[in-house]
Amino acid sequence: MAATNSLSSRLQWRGVLCLLLLGALGGGGHYLLGLRDIEQRLAQLHTLVEQRFVGVLAQSVWDLDQHNTQQLLESINQLDGVNRVELITNLGQRQSSQLHPTAHSEWIRDFPVQSERSGNQPLASLRLHLGQQELLQQLRLRSLLFAGSLMAAMLLMLLLCRHFMQRHLLRPLEQLVGQLHKEQPLPLADGERELGLLGKQLQRYRQGWQQQLQQQQQRGSELQKQREQLSELASQRTTELDQLTRSQQLLAKLSHSFLRLPPAEQRDAIADALARIGHLLGVDRCYLLLLDERQALQQHISWQNAQLPPGGGFYLQAPLQHSPWLLPQLQQQAQLTISRLEEIPPDGHGERLLLAEHGIRSLVLIALDHTVPLHGIFGCEVVNRQHDWLDKELTLLRLFAEQLSGLLLRHQQLQQHEALTQQLAAANAKLQAQSHCDGLTGLASVSRLQQDKQQLFEQAFLRQQALSALMLDIDQFAAYNSHAGHLAGDDCLLRIAQLLQAQLATHPGLAVRIKGATMLLLLPQHDPAQAAAVAEQLRQAVAALQLPHPASRVSSFVSVSVGCATLDLRRHDDIDDLIGEAAHALRQAKAQGRNRCVSAAAT
Repeated sequence: MAATNSLSSRLQWRGVLCLLLLGALGGGGHYLLGLRDIEQRLAQLHTLVEQRFVGVLAQSVWDLDQHNTQQLLESINQLDGVNRVELITNLGQRQSSQLHPTAHSEWIRDFPVQSERSGNQPLASLRLHLGQQELLQQLRLRSLLFAGSLMAAMLLMLLLCRHFMQRHLLRPLEQLVGQLHKEQPLPLADGERELGLLGKQLQRYRQGWQQQLQQQQQRGSELQKQREQLSELASQRTTELDQLTRSQQLLAKLSHSFLRLPPAEQRDAIADALARIGHLLGVDRCYLLLLDERQALQQHISWQNAQLPPGGGFYLQAPLQHSPWLLPQLQQQAQLTISRLEEIPPDGHGERLLLAEHGIRSLVLIALDHTVPLHGIFGCEVVNRQHDWLDKELTLLRLFAEQLSGLLLRHQQLQQHEALTQQLAAANAKLQAQSHCDGLTGLASVSRLQQDKQQLFEQAFLRQQALSALMLDIDQFAAYNSHAGHLAGDDCLLRIAQLLQAQLATHPGLAVRIKGATMLLLLPQHDPAQAAAVAEQLRQAVAALQLPHPASRVSSFVSVSVGCATLDLRRHDDIDDLIGEAAHALRQAKAQGRNRCVSAAAT
């Protein structure tokens, strides 16, 4: 009975202590939350007053409505934390709300009161006397009430728990103790025999207890081993899952970046990807080999562990095109996996010696395509240690090889497309140049004239500059062709065209072969006198060539007739009118006996 009473007393006192502690914690937490709420409300008071009251108060001040103004001040005074409100006009007049009898102002805030009618000039100043003493008193009271209600609820729960324990635990325990006290000890006939029996019984109990202890220890050891195995398995699965996740992220990133990168930046991207694959799988070297049609190494991109000495792998020294075992195996199987050099058959004795010479113990090679001959190889090496390649590692390497294969194919297609584009552009440029250039004389063609003549006319019109046209024709050129032959006629046209081009060197413009022996020279910034001087220079330069012309009725040497015209906006609506006038002047020169220059202004 004393034990049960002591247990009940201890439980009651601990329940009371827990009750007091919970009440203190609840009241304190409620008080802290209330303090934060008061701070938030006081911080938002400035915005609340400006949004709800300042505009209306400005309107009342403007309308001189003191009654409405007083009501607004009283409304502001009802806000939490506001002890008193004063309105001070620009004339020094004051109007204030009632002061709270127990209020103690801790700080003051001023608000300018202005209206759209007054512009930027405030009508008055609103002064708020703020304090949190009254709010803190209310908060303390609410916190005490909260703590009291919480303690009352816990007290009720404690009484219910005491009643439950008294009925279902303490009373049955008291009855059991009472029954134990009422039992009488058994009579012992022979004390030594009873003590011996009791000792044997205790020995059996001790042995049984030791056996149970050993079994428990054995079960505990087995459980510990199982926990360690589960922990190791969980760690292994976590590592595999992490590696798989990193592999998927790496493949997705590589696929996305390879598609966006231009060909010039893809080499650096591949080198970075090889480094990521090497770090992810824990290998010592990763590389990409590009082969030519003879299976010789054309280009390589590689990464190796920083702990390895500088120098490339065996592929830089191995003549792959002469490989008796490695390259044929790779062409047949598309993948070659070597975990130990002893796996290499006798046919690959040379490759095994070469790999051992470079310290390579494990190797994976994957063909980037299934064509013969191969275009590329992706490989990983492990140096100075053996590595058993797992299926998941080989799957990742195959996926990466497929991406590299697609990138290589895309790179080749881009190169072919770029080469075709350049060829097409060169052909278009050549064709355009041919269409804009006379094939015999090298002068501009009529299509070039149609393209540039409007621009020359607009420049002369906008800049108010002169523009002259010289129409030149070789006198009796048909007779020259018939007498001297077409080769001599072509040579004559070429030499006169060279004279026109020489004039363009000192007089910039445009020289055009119109048809046959007729040529046109457009000279910007040349007035009639300058154009006539250029025309005469050309006529004299042709005469100075002294090309014999026995069939001519004009001169014993080749001569030209030139018609000149200068742009006049009163007579010329466009450049075609100017060219037509130069052609008319040329006809005038021919009519007057040829071998002369005639200006349209003179005609």
